[in-house]
Amino acid sequence: MSNFHHDQAAGLRRIMAAPKPRVVSIISAASTQDQPRMMTNLAASIFGQGSNVLVVHASQDSREVKYGVDKSPSLFDVIIEMNSEVLSLSEAISSTSYGFNVGKLMQKNQFNLAMDSNECELTNQLLGELAHQYEIVLVDATLNKDQLLPLKILNNGEIIIQLTRQPESITNAYALIKQICSQLGRRSFGIIVDNATDAQAQIVFRNISQVARRFMQIELEFFGSIPCDDHLSRAAKLGRSVIDAFPLASASTAFKQIAQRLDYKQDSAAINHMASIN
Repeated sequence: MSNFHHDQAAGLRRIMAAPKPRVVSIISAASTQDQPRMMTNLAASIFGQGSNVLVVHASQDSREVKYGVDKSPSLFDVIIEMNSEVLSLSEAISSTSYGFNVGKLMQKNQFNLAMDSNECELTNQLLGELAHQYEIVLVDATLNKDQLLPLKILNNGEIIIQLTRQPESITNAYALIKQICSQLGRRSFGIIVDNATDAQAQIVFRNISQVARRFMQIELEFFGSIPCDDHLSRAAKLGRSVIDAFPLASASTAFKQIAQRLDYKQDSAAINHMASIN
C-alpha cells in the first residue's frame, strides 16, 4: 500500500507540474543503443493510448534515415526560408505508418552553428506552436557543444535520461546530468533503464538517484524499464511497433507502462481510478 501512495503522490506532482506545452527530450547514455527503435515504440504506445504524438529528431548523430526524414527539410530550414516562402511547415512534418508524426529540428551540419537570436527565437516559437498542436512532443536529443539542448523550449521541458546497466552507461548518465545542471542549475530528471528487468532497473535507479541526491541534491524519477526482448527486433523487421505486432510481449507491456507515465492524460485517469477504489 505504501508503494501505491508513493507512486500516486509522484504522479500527482508530475501532473500538477507538467509544463504546457508538453515537450519531453530523451537523451541516451548508452553509446550502442538503438535510440530510434526505442523512440518509435514509445511514440506508437502513446499514440495507441489515444494521444497525438510528434517525434522530433534533434540529435548530432545521423539517425534521420531510421526516422525516414533524411531527405526532409528541417524546422530550422523552414525558418530560414520563411520570407521566401520556398518551404512550408507541412513539408517538414511527415506521417508514419505507426500513427504518429515525425520531423527533425535541424540538419546535422546546422546543429552546432551559431544561430542568431532572431532565428533561435523563431525556431523556438515554431516548435512551441507544434507542441500546442500535439498532446506530446518526444524529442530524440543530444547535447550541443555548449552542453545544452539546442533550444530554450527543450531545456525548459522535461528531460529523461535513458541508460543501461552497463557501468559505462551509468557513468555517462551521471555525467550528462552534471553537464546539464552546470548550465541550467538544479532540476529534476527522469530515468529509463533499458535491457533490464524491473528489479534490475530498480537497483540501477536506486544507485544513481542516491548519488545524484547526495552530491547534487537532485531528485530523479523512475519512468520504467525496457526488458531485453527479441520481439523488439522481430517487430522492427516487420516494420511495425512491438505493441502492434506482439501485444502480449514483455517489451509491449513495458512500453505501455512508460507511455502511461509520460502521457499525463492517461496517468491522471489511472491515478483517479486507483484512488477511487482505495
